[in-house]
Amino acid sequence: MSNKPRVHHFVPQFWIKKFISADGKLWGYEWNDDRVKQRSSKAMMQVFDLYTIQPGGVDDTSLETKELAVIDTAGAKTFDRVLSGDLSEPARLDLATFLAAQIMRDPGTLASYRPLTQEYALSLLGAVDAQDYASFAAELAAQFPGADIRRDEFDYFRSLPAAELAIDKIISGLDAAGGLPELPFTDLIRDPKGRDIVRNGLLSLNWQIRTNANAGFILGDAAVLFEKSDLGSGLRTPLSKTTVLHLMPSQTPRQGIDSTIAKSFEVDDMNYESAARARLWVVGEQAQIEGVRTQVTNRGFPSV
Repeated sequence: MSNKPRVHHFVPQFWIKKFISADGKLWGYEWNDDRVKQRSSKAMMQVFDLYTIQPGGVDDTSLETKELAVIDTAGAKTFDRVLSGDLSEPARLDLATFLAAQIMRDPGTLASYRPLTQEYALSLLGAVDAQDYASFAAELAAQFPGADIRRDEFDYFRSLPAAELAIDKIISGLDAAGGLPELPFTDLIRDPKGRDIVRNGLLSLNWQIRTNANAGFILGDAAVLFEKSDLGSGLRTPLSKTTVLHLMPSQTPRQGIDSTIAKSFEVDDMNYESAARARLWVVGEQAQIEGVRTQVTNRGFPSV
């Protein structure tokens, strides 16, 4: 009998619990039953086998029980620091580390890995006809920010007698049913190098905490809100029922985290966006969820 965890939270439970009401209850909405009621954090914002590697083969859940557990434990401590008033540069750096991982573990992001990996593999064919290494490396980096290719790798592709055939095998393998959709996701979690690209992008923005004493913020299952493929335009994420974090573009980003009081219309705008982008679940104060429930649509989760 296996005791491996098969239901994986893409929004950690510690984060969901930041939206527990003053009465000690966690109020939530689920599109499937279209009701706002008391719910358990264990049964929300999770997907079966989301982080299981090769569920039809080796059935490895260590990514959930080990690497992501470490990230979530550190994230919980960082949330507590920031929500307790620590707006220092070290706190910003630690929160950026967690948010980078959160962005990469979202089901929508996971679903993009396979086609993007195929696209990347296909782009390697450009090495065959490239004028030189420098121009090819620059073009690759422009198309896939953060990607690089060593000179010896470039020379290797050019030396293959049938480079197109070799790369086609890579693409076919990725496209096959039961392929490796976890690549490169496992590397992003186990090695921070890939996440650092996202983290550095977050740190290039100005950070501001906005608070609402009336505990007016809700959390949707799309917890980190930004325009698709455009982190540079800014980011918004509710940290708790009283606090939301805004990241804004700046030519001269400041260290540390600024703070201000959220205006009532800002609370409403944030909640409408959280609800409108939610796929299935929303948590927060009962009255606040009731006020935005008509914004929630069942867009469903992409196939990962």
